[in-house]
Amino acid sequence: MSSAHLAIDLGASSGRAIVGLLRGNPAVVELEEVHRFEHHPCPTPAGPVWDLTGIWLNVLEGIRQAADWCHENNVQLRSVGVDTWGVDWALVGKSGELLALPHCYRDPQNHEAMEKTLEIVGGREALYARTGIQLMQINSLFQVVARNTREPELVAAAHRLLFVPDLFHFWLSGEMTTERTIASTSGMLALETGDWDFELMEQLNIPTEMLGPIIDPGDVIGNLRQEVAEATGVEANVKVIAPGAHDTASAVAAVPVDPSLDDAGWAYLSSGTWSLLGAELAQSFASEKSCAAPFTNELGLSGTTRFLKNIAGLWLVQELRREELESGREISYAEMAEQAAEVQAFRTLIDPNASQFAAPGNMAGKIREFAEATGQPLPETLGELVRCCLDSLALCYRETVDLLEDILGQPIKVLYIVGGGANNRLLTEITATVMQRPVSAGPTEATAIGNVLIQALGCGVLADRIQIRDVVSRSFEPEVFLPENSAITMEDSVYARYREILGS
Repeated sequence: MSSAHLAIDLGASSGRAIVGLLRGNPAVVELEEVHRFEHHPCPTPAGPVWDLTGIWLNVLEGIRQAADWCHENNVQLRSVGVDTWGVDWALVGKSGELLALPHCYRDPQNHEAMEKTLEIVGGREALYARTGIQLMQINSLFQVVARNTREPELVAAAHRLLFVPDLFHFWLSGEMTTERTIASTSGMLALETGDWDFELMEQLNIPTEMLGPIIDPGDVIGNLRQEVAEATGVEANVKVIAPGAHDTASAVAAVPVDPSLDDAGWAYLSSGTWSLLGAELAQSFASEKSCAAPFTNELGLSGTTRFLKNIAGLWLVQELRREELESGREISYAEMAEQAAEVQAFRTLIDPNASQFAAPGNMAGKIREFAEATGQPLPETLGELVRCCLDSLALCYRETVDLLEDILGQPIKVLYIVGGGANNRLLTEITATVMQRPVSAGPTEATAIGNVLIQALGCGVLADRIQIRDVVSRSFEPEVFLPENSAITMEDSVYARYREILGS
């Protein structure tokens, strides 16, 4: 068996085109990155917007490069699918005309809209109870309210609201669809049904005619448009298949779970610039505890729920490195980790989710200010700064898993780390020590792998999510960190000190 599928994986600052080739019986998957590019939001008088045409040209280039690679390797490209970051969307007219560029989720207009929405619906708890979504001003719901308040004529003219991956699927296939996992990031779906909450939309005076039918990951959207096929050199019978169009949904589908574990006996951590830590549940779950935490209910493959918490991630370390580079000091992440490994563990701790750390700039200064304000030793060297970030993230992961166990009433036996953060061996070892649980690290390319294998599911090459995880387990060997084998030790008082810092 040989089956090639193209994952277009778009992050909020870069994008990639990755060919996934399934071969053998039982099957394994191999990845080949054929194109990579950067993109950034564009400042306009109306607010920050995405450079859609620039991204689209790179999507076409990625397909072109994938076609060349498949031709050189004598394999047939069977399908393509797009995953992206969450929450952002565009409005499209009946003719398919884009009515306006989609705004970036960092648009400051969303804050006022969030407060207005909460006042109308009766507060945070009331909105969480009906959507199960963590309330953040970036949520699509608040974006739509903001746009509808400023330009109601524009929203009223829309034939469809399409999330960013749905828009690219439309441009690829000519078919307007809404994929469920990306829609679930919006705060516009009803918790109980997983479909549009039309009653909520009407309460907020949002037109509902633009909300189209929702499809599931693995559904075939259509074939590539003839114009796209001719422009990229691929066969017109290449299918456009919805992956987990939200990148985290595709990543979680590729977690190589030990089949002996119960459904809720493990947790995942999608680790990169941000950390998404949670459990895969058979159905959505909302309670007073999950609202207070807060945990969010986003939808996954085969009707599952990604019950997760958004946490700060390696953004902290990335900012420290950026400051070093701007000062003319060349240093790699590996070198930063080496310096962090040589200094005292758990000397200085921060709340990685504190609001001041979310904004770019002066990360070292803000960490020192936090240390001074909480009566801790100031980290002076780069190694001490990095170690402070990694120790604090690991303690935050433990706190989140403790919350998860308390809310679900079931022990978490293993933590699976996927994504680029799985490459940080020091953070993984600290996490295993802090959590006193086994931690499995890898694969790092989980999003692209999940995207490709869900497409294979849509093509009938694979049967279900169990087979998907079987393929991942055969294809990639994760590194398992056991707390009893760790050279890092931690006194019980460290976690108590971290909790006191959070309280202060």
